[in-house]
Amino acid sequence: MKVLRLLALVAVVAVAFTSCELQSHSMKQPNNIVKFVKDDFKYSPQVTGEATSTQILMIDWARLFSKKMGEAPEAGVVEIPVIGNLIANKVNNYALFNIMQDNPGYDVVFYPSFETKTKNYLYLYKVTTVKVTARLAKIKD
Repeated sequence: MKVLRLLALVAVVAVAFTSCELQSHSMKQPNNIVKFVKDDFKYSPQVTGEATSTQILMIDWARLFSKKMGEAPEAGVVEIPVIGNLIANKVNNYALFNIMQDNPGYDVVFYPSFETKTKNYLYLYKVTTVKVTARLAKIKD
């Protein structure tokens, strides 16, 4: 019996002193900050865009297999930078996409403001309409 206890104690101590090795490698990111001043841009007047999302059972069936979110239409998947506001949901991205579709050739979206209206019908059917107002800018040559 003492041998069994001694064996159990040795097993517990052996397990306690075993170790796992974890190796991690990281690379320092380059400092790629470009500083612009206000005079480096050519600004548009205030422009607006609107998007509507209709969800049935919490799924937007019209956009289920579509990806139209705040991307430059002529550049494919390169996103246009948005300065001054956090894009909170997909409908806001759809509204930004519509602004960029209607006003091609701009490089940056400055300080968009969003007006959101939501109608819920028994939590099964939801219509969200977002109107975005922003100023667009091009980098001067």
